[in-house]
Amino acid sequence: MHHLLNIKTKKPWAKLLGGLCLLSLLAACSGIPAQQQAETSSAQLGTQWGEGLESSVQNVEASRISPQQAEQVASLTYRDAKALNQALPNAARQLNLPLLQGAIEWSVLDENDRPIPLLRTAQGQLMLGGTNGARYTLKFQNLSNRDYEIVSTVDGLDVLNGQAGSLNNTGYLLNAHRSLTIKGFRKSQDEVAAFRFATPDLAYAANTPAGDTRNLGVIGVAVFRVALKDKSKVMQANPFPADSTYAQPPRY
Repeated sequence: MHHLLNIKTKKPWAKLLGGLCLLSLLAACSGIPAQQQAETSSAQLGTQWGEGLESSVQNVEASRISPQQAEQVASLTYRDAKALNQALPNAARQLNLPLLQGAIEWSVLDENDRPIPLLRTAQGQLMLGGTNGARYTLKFQNLSNRDYEIVSTVDGLDVLNGQAGSLNNTGYLLNAHRSLTIKGFRKSQDEVAAFRFATPDLAYAANTPAGDTRNLGVIGVAVFRVALKDKSKVMQANPFPADSTYAQPPRY
C-alpha cells in the first residue's frame, strides 16, 4: 500500500523536471568526454510502459511547508550498461544518490531488488547503466524524522499522471524512517505499468502525446517537506493521487 499526497494548495510553477537535461542529454548532462559521446549516443535507452504490477494507493491530505520551492531537485542519466562501462572504464561506483545531505538515499533497483551501481564521471555526473528489456524500480529511503513528498519523472513524464513533469504535480509520500518504492507509471488506484529499459522507439515518452523524445534517458526527482493533516492514518510509506488522474497507455 502506498500513500498519494493530496495537496490542496498549488502554485503555477513552470520548472519542468524533464527539462533538466532537455536539449542535449549527452553533451550537456552526461559528463562523458566529447570523444566518447558518439559511442554512448548510439546506446541510448528509454523506459517502456511495461506489464501491470499490483500497487495499491490511498489518499493522504498534506500541505507543503515551502510550496514554492523544492528542498532539492536531482536527476540521473541512464544509458546502455555495456556502452557506458566502455566509455567510463575507470569511473567510481556507488549504490545510491544521497539527497538532502544524506537525509534520503535514492537508489535504482534491478529485477532482483539489488541496487544498480551508479558511475560517477570525472565531472561529478552520476550515470546509470541499464539493460534493454530489464525491469527496474526507484527506491527512496528516508533516514530522517521528517515527512517528505517525492515528485518523480521518467523520460520527462510524471510517474503518476503521465504528463510533462512539473513541480506543480503532486507526488508520493515518504514518511519519516520509512522507504518508498516506485515500480512504474501509475495506471489506476491498484496497478502500475512496470518500468522497463527499452530502445528509444519503444519508450513510453515516444508513444504518448505528452512525451518528448529529447527527455529520454533522464530520471528526475523533486523533494518537498510536507505536514500531514492526520498523521495517525499513515501506517507506512505510500503515494498520493495525481489529482485523481493517472497515466494513459501508450499509442504504438
